[in-house]
Formats: sequence, C-alpha cells, structure tokens
Amino acid sequence: MLTLESNDGRQFLVDKAAAYMSDLVRNTVEDVGLTDEPIVLPNVRGAVLAKVIEYCTHHKDDARILSRTPDLIQSDRVVDAWDRRFMDVDDALMLEILSTADYLSIEPLVELGCTAVARIIRSMSVDEIRQRYGIEDDFTEDQRTQIQKESAHLQ
Repeated sequence: MLTLESNDGRQFLVDKAAAYMSDLVRNTVEDVGLTDEPIVLPNVRGAVLAKVIEYCTHHKDDARILSRTPDLIQSDRVVDAWDRRFMDVDDALMLEILSTADYLSIEPLVELGCTAVARIIRSMSVDEIRQRYGIEDDFTEDQRTQIQKESAHLQ
C-alpha cells in the first residue's frame, strides 16, 4: 500500500497496483524507494484524486488496460458502462480529471477523458463549444475567413 497526498492535505491509502497505473507514482517510488512517507501530489485536489483513485482501483487488474495498448481510442475498444458512469460528471470535474490523469501520466484515463470530451463536442458547432467551455474567440475577421476557406472541405 502507498499513501498519496493531495495539495489540500488529504491522504489516501492506495493499493500498490492501483497506484502504479500512474507512471509518475511508479517512477517516484522507483527513484526514491518505497517509504512510509506519503507521495505528495502538489497539482492535485483531494476530491479529484479520490475520483482518479476510484478509476485506478477499478481497473488495476484489467489486463486490456494494463497492457498499455497504444491508441485505445482508435482501436475497437468500446467504453464499458462503468467507465461511462465514471465520466458522467459536470464539465469542470471532467476536465480536472483529464488534467490530473495527464499530470499523473495515467494514459488509459487520459484516453477515456478525451473520448468523453469528444463525444460531447462531436455534434456541436464551434460557437457552442466556445460557449460551453468558456473559450474566447480571439480571431480577427480575416483569420476567420482564411480558416473557413482552408476547412471548406470539412463542411
């Protein structure tokens, strides 16, 4: 068992196999050695770390995910019901889980998060995406016209 500590001081006792889904955690333990001291994760809030640990604990024995098959999104992988429920959270938490998975280097969770975001925005217009995620439109009218010309074949 390993202890992980979030930036708000919450400590979590985590099964080693689940913790090792994170390349960052595994590399830290390999570099420093296994100690009784918690591994401090300064970029992760406790509430988000709890969700990430839930994912890792659920998938710690999943051979398909642990094989680290490249490009899970492009493969024939179907997102199972548990993963769909796991990612059925508000946008802010979903993006924070995705960012945390990237920071902790948990590739299957990064891919799941990207798939979840892609499913949401797939049928949205650029303006709807900007509005939903608070993205500022900082293109000039000339830039916008040029982009529309260059991407006309995608319409």
